[in-house]
Amino acid sequence: MADMLIMLAAPASVAVYHYGVRSFWIVAASVFASIICESLIELVKQGSALQRTEDLSAVFTGAAIALMLPASAPLWLAPIGSIFAIAVVKLPFGNIRTSPFVPAAAGFAFLTLCYPNLVFTYPSTTMETTLVTGDIEFVSGTSIAHMLTNKMSIGTSILDIMNLFVGKAAGPMGTSSLLVMTGLFFYMIVRRRSDFITTASFLAVCSAMAVIFPRVLSGRSYSLIMELCAGMLFFSAVFFFADPVTSPKDQTGKVLYGFAGGILTMIFRYYGAFEEGVCFVVLIMNAVSSYFDVLAKKINKAIEESGKNKDPKTDKNKKAKRVPDKKGKGEIRF
Repeated sequence: MADMLIMLAAPASVAVYHYGVRSFWIVAASVFASIICESLIELVKQGSALQRTEDLSAVFTGAAIALMLPASAPLWLAPIGSIFAIAVVKLPFGNIRTSPFVPAAAGFAFLTLCYPNLVFTYPSTTMETTLVTGDIEFVSGTSIAHMLTNKMSIGTSILDIMNLFVGKAAGPMGTSSLLVMTGLFFYMIVRRRSDFITTASFLAVCSAMAVIFPRVLSGRSYSLIMELCAGMLFFSAVFFFADPVTSPKDQTGKVLYGFAGGILTMIFRYYGAFEEGVCFVVLIMNAVSSYFDVLAKKINKAIEESGKNKDPKTDKNKKAKRVPDKKGKGEIRF
């Protein structure tokens, strides 16, 4: 979890840079609510909260939920999602190592269902100071995910593309920078080599579908860039799909898990009720994660048996020999 928090520091820094100190207070409020909720529940259950909060999972959950929200969200919004994630999704199953679902994904999905207008209303990047959604002077911006839903392109100028790379576009305050997300992906290769294969397979399928079935008319390459920058797709690929607790344990299962998650995510994007539904996909894939390990074992076993059947040393592939019997007549033996 300390390593995950180090990774979260990069998108958090980008959020503060683009949206100012208010984004810091949103993250702080969410983390505080997550820690307090977990501490109080554990204090009532066991009489001690220190052992549970020391694993830093509550800090990660609170920070991740906050970074997926707009910088104009009310300060109470992220804490509600964090409390739901801890009290309903994590602690009833024991702890972060035994929960069948990613708590942060569940917390954000809960906020999406309860407060969609607050979750998907983003401040315009032209505003000097970030106001709360609903204020008189508040100016909303058009997110990349909303553009894709309505088949609108970001533009073809180099400045438009650079804005996408650095995250200077209306959207979640901590997930829109393609440059930062790509850096985190390479960080995973070094620090989490056994988990990055899930992220890689997920992104590969999403990228392929973005190119094959583009939602914008400006070109397939622009479709690819916009899909990767929109919403929480890349963020979820790095932090949620590669979660070592809820993802399959077998490497083949990880690849299949990523493929299936990528296909389902793009289907949700094309036909879903919300402009971003990747967190719902995370929960669906968490629920069936164990079946991918079973499927992987069957595939590995089939490949192993296929290799044995092709081995010339096996009895089935030995050549037949003609040997004389007692009467001098030829007899086929194997």
